[in-house]
Amino acid sequence: MEKNEVAAVGGQKTIVIALVAVVVVLAGVIVGLVVLRKPASPSVASPEANGGTATSGTGGMPSTVATAPFDPKTATKVAKGSKPEDHVKAYFEAVVKGDFATAYKLLPADKRAAQDEASFAEQLKGYGITGYTIDDVTEKGDETRVLATATMAGGNFQYLWTFVKDGDAWLLKSRTLPGMN
Repeated sequence: MEKNEVAAVGGQKTIVIALVAVVVVLAGVIVGLVVLRKPASPSVASPEANGGTATSGTGGMPSTVATAPFDPKTATKVAKGSKPEDHVKAYFEAVVKGDFATAYKLLPADKRAAQDEASFAEQLKGYGITGYTIDDVTEKGDETRVLATATMAGGNFQYLWTFVKDGDAWLLKSRTLPGMN
């Protein structure tokens, strides 16, 4: 082989190696994005299960697994003298402090039925929630909706909490991730 042919082959190898490196980096970015969108996956359903849907190993992203319909008899009750917004604040304050047992008790009943406390705690630890904001509180008749954003390293997530009035008490009807349906 002549010197020019050797240089050309060497140059082609360099280009191939560079292309392989770019593909590997892109694959890593894609895997990273998938992992960020799918934190720790529970065995049944996560607390982010949406109304008539639940997650099934998707780490909080809704799928089409049916959950129990809202039942006022078994619904999570807002503490006496508290408003729905106070309930949401109590949930996130417990999560930020790492008090997952308290946070778990504040979930809607169908979310607790779909996931045990231990897997819920592991999932929330994986999210690494460091803060939250209450973005909007909307009252309409006997229903109040609280939109809150959880702050975490992998990105922020909005949660929509829906409460219904039952006599003098408030019941937690659902907690969903808006825009993830």
